[in-house]
Amino acid sequence: MTNDIDRLKATIRRWTLFLGVLQITVGCVVGFIPPPAVAWFRGIVMAHIEFTANGVLMIALGFLVKELRLSPTALKVWFAALQIGTWTNGGAGVIAAFIGSSSKLMPTISEQFPPPRGNDSPIITTTLMVCGITILTALLLTLYGLWRSGPSAVDASTSPGAGAGAEA
Repeated sequence: MTNDIDRLKATIRRWTLFLGVLQITVGCVVGFIPPPAVAWFRGIVMAHIEFTANGVLMIALGFLVKELRLSPTALKVWFAALQIGTWTNGGAGVIAAFIGSSSKLMPTISEQFPPPRGNDSPIITTTLMVCGITILTALLLTLYGLWRSGPSAVDASTSPGAGAGAEA
C-alpha cells in the first residue's frame, strides 16, 4: 500500500509542478493581449496577475506533496481543488475582459476601472465563487495533511539534541 500512495504522490507532484509552470506561462501569454482586443483591459491585467501568482502557489504546494499525509481519495480531491481553484481565478479575468463586465465580488477594481457592461455578471461571480471555495479546500487539505504528517525523519535527525547521546 505504501508503494501505491508513494506512486500517487509522485504522479500528483509531477503534474502539479508541470501545471504550475504551464499556468505561469499562460499568465505571461495573456499579458501580451493588447487593450484594443478586449472590451475591458483591466480583466486581462487581473488574469495576467492571477495566473502567474497562482502558478507560483501551485509550484510551492507541489513541492509539499510528499509531506502530505492524506488518503488517496483526499490527495485526488486536493489536486482537483487546486487545479480548479487556480485556473478559475485567472479564467474569471479573461472572461471579464472579453465580455466587458465584472462582479460585485471585485468592488475595488470595478470602482477604479469601471467595466463597460457593469459589475453584476453572474458568470464572473460564479467563477470567482468556485475559485474561492476550491482554493480554500486545497489550502485546508494542505494544512491538514501537513499537520497529520508530524515532524519528518529529516526534521527529527536535525533537531537540537538529536543523535548520539540524545537519550541521556
